[in-house]
Amino acid sequence: MKKLYVTRTAPNARKAIILLASKGIDIDNMDDLDVVDIDFAAGEQFSDAFTAMNPMQTVPVLTLDDGTVLNDSQAVCEYLDRVYGERSVMGNDVVQRAQVCAMRRVAEFEVLYNLMLAFQHSHPSKAQRVEQVPEFVAPSIARAVKALAYFEIILESREYLVGDQLSFADIVLYLGLDFGKLLKVNPTEHGENLARFYAMMHERFSVKKMGKAKPTTESEQDK
Repeated sequence: MKKLYVTRTAPNARKAIILLASKGIDIDNMDDLDVVDIDFAAGEQFSDAFTAMNPMQTVPVLTLDDGTVLNDSQAVCEYLDRVYGERSVMGNDVVQRAQVCAMRRVAEFEVLYNLMLAFQHSHPSKAQRVEQVPEFVAPSIARAVKALAYFEIILESREYLVGDQLSFADIVLYLGLDFGKLLKVNPTEHGENLARFYAMMHERFSVKKMGKAKPTTESEQDK
């Protein structure tokens, strides 16, 4: 049985959850894939068993039936996109895949990762994982906010970033906007188009909408 290890509130793990949800697939109701929730607050990512499987101690992680371990969010999402559902969220032809890739990279590296960097260097929960440099916080947030102007223009008179269907680029941008709230970056205050886009995506893919993992043992079912 394939297993997908996630933390429901972590942006990179949410990529996989939302990707499947965008195809109408509930990860908690799949016949050939089990979901394992890793409790970051309890430090389960540092356990010997999890570290042996993924020395990076990050999620998502996807393990396949043949023992293959995928421990990068992009790799996990590429696999899930190709194996499940009919329409590709990564793009339906060569040109569209390239367009989605380009847009996704801007959303990821200019928005999401800059906000994640600011969080890592400011939140107490990350102090044991990184050597925090408070001076990184403000410039990282500023860079992310500056990039939002680009997407405000892209979303003028259009619903999605690429073509007329939701793509992986939309998922990554939404996660960046949603994560920014932890750093007091309001996703509705950077243009009408971004506000509309965020509201549309949040209605479908908020943490509350995505649900919780299935119990994996009888003892857990009794709790």
